[in-house]
Amino acid sequence: MPVLVSTVEMNDLAQKLAKMKFNRAVWNVRRMDKNVRMDSWRNSVNYNELHTRFALPNKGLWITLIEKQEAFGLPDDRGYRRQRWKYVEARVEPMPESVRQDKQLTE
Repeated sequence: MPVLVSTVEMNDLAQKLAKMKFNRAVWNVRRMDKNVRMDSWRNSVNYNELHTRFALPNKGLWITLIEKQEAFGLPDDRGYRRQRWKYVEARVEPMPESVRQDKQLTE
């Protein structure tokens, strides 16, 4: 039975993860739940956003780490600037009951 997490705790966790660097945030998420599962890795949702989503079935949470594209440096001879992905945000959402039940049936 998953432990239900309040909205305040989810917001606090999202703010805590947003302050970290990307790899540190991934490490912390993986340590939060014994049965953590990576649902998607750097999935392109918007044209300049990448989402990495983790499912924490024992806590009943989805945690999404968001990276945005940013240009840096001077343009080259064709006018292009180098691009990099910067970790900017974490979203913590409750896992829907239907998804939670489906995963428990398969395990």
